[in-house]
Amino acid sequence: MRETELLNLLRGDPEKGLKALMAQYGGLVYAVVRRNLPSELGSADAEACTADSFGDFYLELDKYDPSKGSIRAWLCVIARHNAIDLARRNIPLPLDEEIETGSHSLENDLEERELRRAVLAEVKGLGDPDREILLRKFYLGEPSKVIAARLGMSVSNVDTRTSRAIEKLRKNLEEWRI
Repeated sequence: MRETELLNLLRGDPEKGLKALMAQYGGLVYAVVRRNLPSELGSADAEACTADSFGDFYLELDKYDPSKGSIRAWLCVIARHNAIDLARRNIPLPLDEEIETGSHSLENDLEERELRRAVLAEVKGLGDPDREILLRKFYLGEPSKVIAARLGMSVSNVDTRTSRAIEKLRKNLEEWRI
């Protein structure tokens, strides 16, 4: 079904429109969600996130501008953001995780855990928006452009704040340098 027909169906008969939208793009949206969810979250979470993505598309239908991109592209962006948000809500930060024992000595493991805790405390102490920028950039892997859009900032402002926050972390964690 062509996009204009799909949009008209969504506006005229939302139930049929959503069914047609899901039939046409369901596999793609599920794949995008699955690719952006950590393996710890199962297929039930992926299916719920996929359904939420279609719901979000419909709720934001009035904001959709076909001249800026296709339905397919917009659905993929929504699905990716929903999956990242779901992952962020459900997976603890790696800085909080226990370090697995291996070839490291117990002393090294303890020191590394202390360093991780110190880094986490310093990142939390940065406050918003710097804390959120660092977590999105280095934990979620979001590019500066996406972070800027989410936080209502310019890309250069996000990059400047990132650079300054990292420098502040370096100074505050000076005692940990080898």
